[in-house]
Amino acid sequence: MNDKKNTNLSKLKKTERTPDLTKRKKTKEWLDKHPKVYELTKELLGFLEKYREPSFPYGWYNNLVFKYGRDSVGPRLSIKCNQSHCVVKITLPVIKRIPSELNFSIKSKKPAESELKMKFEVESKNKASYEHLLKVLSTNLITPLSAGKHIDVGVIQEATIDEAIDKIVGSKNLDETEKDALVKVRIGQGKYRAALDDIWKGCALTGIKCRDLLRASHIKAWRDAEAHERIDPFNGLLLAAHLDALFDKGLISFDSNGFILISGLISETDLNKLSIDKSMQLKMPPETHEYMKCHREKYGFEY
Repeated sequence: MNDKKNTNLSKLKKTERTPDLTKRKKTKEWLDKHPKVYELTKELLGFLEKYREPSFPYGWYNNLVFKYGRDSVGPRLSIKCNQSHCVVKITLPVIKRIPSELNFSIKSKKPAESELKMKFEVESKNKASYEHLLKVLSTNLITPLSAGKHIDVGVIQEATIDEAIDKIVGSKNLDETEKDALVKVRIGQGKYRAALDDIWKGCALTGIKCRDLLRASHIKAWRDAEAHERIDPFNGLLLAAHLDALFDKGLISFDSNGFILISGLISETDLNKLSIDKSMQLKMPPETHEYMKCHREKYGFEY
């Protein structure tokens, strides 16, 4: 009898999660009584909606907890609120290569996991927390959100990706940092990313093959490119994450022979820590030369 009851409870728990608050009456009643918290919750959900990958479960898990991802398994994100603030908690398997600057901590359990908690306060702009959250999203580590790498890209239509990018670029509600991060997420999906994998065979500069460590970028930025340039894989580059960040900010570029060009804004100490030196070279396809010239001109490397 108890086994049957537990089975029924288990089934009920699986059906509980829903983004529809009309199906979570107690949750909605509490939020209606605390309108400032409700506004903060809607603000957070609106921010994350731009990144959500629809094939993963999401919604209200129980009273005042909203979850993206599977329950207690794999990468996931949750939002838990009280009367003064909401806490965003991101949980990742410890085997993930998580950049140290993101400040994840190891949670002692088996299997081990890494956790990051970010506080968002009522009636506050929470700029620093949003910037930190955006950095985490941009690492492609959180599967349930569209920044994730472990999604079935076969179900994502190229036209949908292009349409999504056009909406991102034309949005008046996003700043340039948010737009760049979202565009990068989208070009890392579908046939375009597959074409870059085929051209570069790994990191263009270091040769690293692990797909999860690589980032796909346009050389001539999406907002600067013509329509045909946006979908041209020779306008794309695969780099290890730290090199991609430098390239995106114009702190490195490449000359016509593929040798690395380094901004004077990077100290020798930092270059040594990043294992970067002026002898590094990539093998650039002929079709990529003009795009790379545009990058050099944009960031002042072209004399």
